[in-house]
Amino acid sequence: MRVKIERTGGFAGIEEAVGEYDTDDLPEPQAARVYEALSAIDAATAEGGSSEVGADLMTYRITVGNGAGRVYTVSDDPSSKAADPLAVLLRPSA
Repeated sequence: MRVKIERTGGFAGIEEAVGEYDTDDLPEPQAARVYEALSAIDAATAEGGSSEVGADLMTYRITVGNGAGRVYTVSDDPSSKAADPLAVLLRPSA
């Protein structure tokens, strides 16, 4: 499964790609962590778990799958339920 992560926002309003990988290319334990993180982000965004505290926060657009795929938008709010899963997605090999 393809995962693409783009970041926008901050004081400068910069938009950049910060990660792109395929879970098929990761070792099984790392791929499992990515799937768990995506499941947690899905749950957090479904219940409105992504709240913005400041206009200068970075926002991450996570596209999962080929083509259009599923798209999640998550703010870089450390108090968000999506904060820890987002960290896993940004560094799947850690």
